[in-house]
Amino acid sequence: MVTSTTVTLLTGDRFLVSVAADGSQSATPAPRAGREDRAGGTFTHFTFAGDTYVVPAEAVPYLGSTLDARLFNVGYLVRAELDDRHTSGLPVTVEASRATAEALPGTRVTTTTGADRVRATVTKKDAAGLGRLLASRWRTAATHDATVGALPGVDRIGLAVPSGAPKLPADPMAATTAASETSAKGLRYRTLTVNGIDRDGNPGVMVGFVQNVDDGRLANVGLAFPGSEGTKSFVVPEGTYSLMASVFTGPADDLSSRAALVVEPEVKVTRDTTVTLDARRAVPYRVGLDNGADRDMVRSEFIGFLRTGVRGDVSGVTPEWLSALLGRFNMGLSSEPYNGNRGLFATPTSPVTKGEFDFVGTTALSEGLEDPIGDAPTYQLVFPEEGGIPASLTYTVKVADLTTVRSELYNTPVDGTEPGAPQHRLNLVQLPWTLDTWGLGLNPAAGPRTDYLYSTRPEQVVWQTQVLPNAGEAILSPRRKVRPGQVIEEVWNKGPDVPSATAPYAQLPSYGLSMSPTPSLSDPLLQACLACRQGDLGMVYANLVGDSDPLHAAAYAPDTAVRFYRDGALAYDSGTAISDLRPSPLALPLVPGPADYRLTVSAADPGTPESKNTTDWTFRSSPTDPAASLPDRAVCWDPAVSCSFLPLLFVHYDLALDVNGRAAAGTDLDVAFRVSHQQHQAAPEGVTGTVEVSYDDGRTWSAPKAAQRRADGALTASVTHPEYSDANRWVSLRVTAEDTDGNAVTQTNIRAYRLAG
Repeated sequence: MVTSTTVTLLTGDRFLVSVAADGSQSATPAPRAGREDRAGGTFTHFTFAGDTYVVPAEAVPYLGSTLDARLFNVGYLVRAELDDRHTSGLPVTVEASRATAEALPGTRVTTTTGADRVRATVTKKDAAGLGRLLASRWRTAATHDATVGALPGVDRIGLAVPSGAPKLPADPMAATTAASETSAKGLRYRTLTVNGIDRDGNPGVMVGFVQNVDDGRLANVGLAFPGSEGTKSFVVPEGTYSLMASVFTGPADDLSSRAALVVEPEVKVTRDTTVTLDARRAVPYRVGLDNGADRDMVRSEFIGFLRTGVRGDVSGVTPEWLSALLGRFNMGLSSEPYNGNRGLFATPTSPVTKGEFDFVGTTALSEGLEDPIGDAPTYQLVFPEEGGIPASLTYTVKVADLTTVRSELYNTPVDGTEPGAPQHRLNLVQLPWTLDTWGLGLNPAAGPRTDYLYSTRPEQVVWQTQVLPNAGEAILSPRRKVRPGQVIEEVWNKGPDVPSATAPYAQLPSYGLSMSPTPSLSDPLLQACLACRQGDLGMVYANLVGDSDPLHAAAYAPDTAVRFYRDGALAYDSGTAISDLRPSPLALPLVPGPADYRLTVSAADPGTPESKNTTDWTFRSSPTDPAASLPDRAVCWDPAVSCSFLPLLFVHYDLALDVNGRAAAGTDLDVAFRVSHQQHQAAPEGVTGTVEVSYDDGRTWSAPKAAQRRADGALTASVTHPEYSDANRWVSLRVTAEDTDGNAVTQTNIRAYRLAG
């Protein structure tokens, strides 16, 4: 859930602040109607200790000296109920005489708290006057070689915390290592002027970022959407700056405006400096297949970038979710059917020598309609570049180098003749600096299909496919690096739901609302042991929504009820249900010697609550069990301590169902299944099993039937379906399996599949 409210700052600038349930924040300009845009749409944006700070350009020279940076902490202003919904004034403390404070525009003194210290309120509707005063003072100081960032007679203005409000967070300026440099004469400020020239050679409209590469806390300026034609000027501390902006031929919110990404990644500002962002230097981003088959395909393209400063500060637009929306709609960095495939352009750069610069182009192609695409193939192509933007952005992909992905998509069985909602399929692409969540033609038809993947950095790019079936939770494939010419075969959502045997990934991306998108993972292939013993704790990641592929797992864990027994006695009961067992495991209390255990977990996919699945494991564990043999990219829950596998058995079905998850009524069906240990653990030995069937949602069951082993290693038992009727349309299954060590599992699936009729 996201809540939004407007916040008026000390300078009169207004921002729409959105706060997500996880506390992540975003802020976008919300100019007051009819008010002069004093800052020319420029502001500094940074994040500190989880809070978003937005500082208009005219206030930047005063930060850390005259103005407390926390006046611009929009996240705190919302928490303290100092947003526009709750108050029409901003409470401040002013270190100045009462008369000097009263003379500040829009300021009314309420209390004298000491010698030359007062408490006052800045009326929001009049705060723009104070903003104009700040702007005029630094401009005057800059032209007369006077001290920049000072107000005569005013030592400091800070935020007065209202009664009952949360504690004021730490001052980000006090945390900077440059504190000693800001004493005495302080930082040296210079005027940075930026001109934009569009692709036609006319003055352009700029939307983008100006970042201090040495220390992003000193300056990170936004050239705000939709932009305005003309020169932008603002005062910044001396240092190295990266200028990154889309230069438009007209307003950025006009789809007919043409744009180019113009980047000057390292500009030294040691005196008043003027920089021209010239879009005429831009080269086109062009991607094609060597057989020319792409010419008539539907095309969706995006270019993104991320500038990382010396201290790790970032600015940019990546292909990930909300950041991609910013790039698509605010900076014109996409070429889509909806905007007429207007083409993408970017200026080549020299390799950076400070910090990092990453660039990526992504292209999605489809032979079918954009949405839905039916069974037409898609092409997902990604072109990452490091250090700068290359001299050419033209790529020709050899068809022989494509990775081929052959998939079989199944619908979740539902009542009625139609399968319900369409399938939803996309690829997640993990780069070292960002996550790309994109795809063209997101609604494929159930059944067989072929898709293609490609990247210029196969050793670097990690792929993961997500399928959201017609009903139920999204399912994820394993993360993997793919090779040119490789063929991958997959089966998706072939039921019924069973616990996944895949080891969970130790790192999961988070999707914040910040304007600085960094959902990258330092080690995307690192896994944790699915069910391991460490000391006297059993660490178990229970993901109960998988399909016929043991390594597929739900993107989000459903509500799960858990009961755990030690030597027959109940040791843990979740009571009702616990949610989201990933990435945090269940910590089950074990005894310090050998013991028998029973773990029962029950869940139902929220999309199909009537199709409940229950897994009942029995197993034996001892502190002296051999250490788990894990590959290099897998660790115990606590990597510093060795662990041993808990010998849980996992059942995965292989049923002869149609693409809608149905079987023929009035005929026999072989219930085929495989039994495995968790991923990375050796296969169990001597597994035997039985099958039971129910046609009344588990109220009554058939006698257990012994399963026979097929030549391919699967176990199978035949069941005879009744003729179709309303009373006999759903089939429930119960499989019990045991290995030679006495470990066992009973897998119960209510409404495992449906009879056709």
